[in-house]
Formats: sequence, structure tokens, C-alpha cells
Amino acid sequence: MNRRAFLALSTACVLPWSGEAHAFVDHSYAPATWRELQNSDQTVVLFFRADWSLTCQIKEEIIARLIAENPRYENLTFLDIDWDTFGASRMTEGLRVSRRSTLVVMKQGREIARLENEPHEDKLRALLETAMAA
Repeated sequence: MNRRAFLALSTACVLPWSGEAHAFVDHSYAPATWRELQNSDQTVVLFFRADWSLTCQIKEEIIARLIAENPRYENLTFLDIDWDTFGASRMTEGLRVSRRSTLVVMKQGREIARLENEPHEDKLRALLETAMAA
């Protein structure tokens, strides 16, 4: 296979992920946004992710599907935290997040639940249910 055909095929395989990515994200991380959300009554799901991570892409797809299946999950606030930008920040250090593909459920600045790696639908559903119960 020549290089052009390979690149065209590779791009076609990646594009379906791109359409679904970030479909559920309410906010992108900024310190001011995070302070505002911490002081609210909202249950916030922090998603530490990287665009290039297959595990993160799988989680994004599963979460988007779970939200489509269960509209109650739309009541959760999702905060997208780009690992490449904020992986070595005070926020990640303070929350003791050591890797991308980590989901942390917070309410009023307090951690409720956490899921590291684990791109499995049953575990993601359980995390969202815990978040809803908070």
C-alpha cells in the first residue's frame, strides 16, 4: 500500500471518533470556570483527557452514548481538562490526578468518585449513577 492510500485510510478510520468527541462537554477548563463550578451546587465530572489517547476517545464515545440513552445524565456538568496543557498543573497535583483518562466527580469542591483508565461501559455507567446520587 502506498503512503497516500494509507494516510487516506487512516484518516477515514479516525474521523468517526472526531464527530462524537466532546459531544457531552459543557465547559473547557479554565481556572475561573473551575472556581465558579466548585462554589456551585452542580455535580461536576472532570475529564482529564488527551485528544491522541485511544482510551480517552473510547470513554468519550461510551459517555456520549450513555447520555443519549439516559437523559438524566444531561443534568451533570462536564469539565474537559486537556492533559497536554494541564497535566502538570497545580489542579492535577491538588486532586492527585496522575494520568490522563481520569474522571473525577466533584460536588462543592469535594471528591465523590473517581475512575482512572477503565474504558468499560459498566464502570462508566456506575460512575455516572454515583454522580447523579450526589
